[in-house]
Amino acid sequence: MIYGFDTSEEDVAAAALVVYAIYRSRDRSRYKVSPTMWEQIERFIKSSAKRAKTLSEFVEKFKPKLSCGTISPRWCEAGIKNDIGLMSISGGHLIEVVDDDRREFLTTVVNKCSDGAVKALYKEPSWIVLLVRERLEREKSVEKKLKIEG
Repeated sequence: MIYGFDTSEEDVAAAALVVYAIYRSRDRSRYKVSPTMWEQIERFIKSSAKRAKTLSEFVEKFKPKLSCGTISPRWCEAGIKNDIGLMSISGGHLIEVVDDDRREFLTTVVNKCSDGAVKALYKEPSWIVLLVRERLEREKSVEKKLKIEG
């Protein structure tokens, strides 16, 4: 499992994470859940990936189609925090400052992936959507439990 998706391919997981983050960050009043929503999203993925050379280009083309003004860092969690700690000098000693509250913004994921992510988005939009939907289903059950306990 990579980035919370049930796949062993890093580029596919990166592509799914980008789609997931944009989907979760969408303006829910403008792009609502409908019976044909996932069918539309598959088409949007394919058309956005068709002319994109990089994952960042895909993001620029895909966001408006899902009515996503900006990607919320809440949905960008990739599990790579503190990969490079901040250093500080105190009393002549080098100490590492750990910041667990630091948010992630997909920058590492997007920079790290190859053009295989865009190829996967174009050639396998149904697979990417299935990965996203499977993660959403797992999260839904956890969110229900949190609401009951909270």
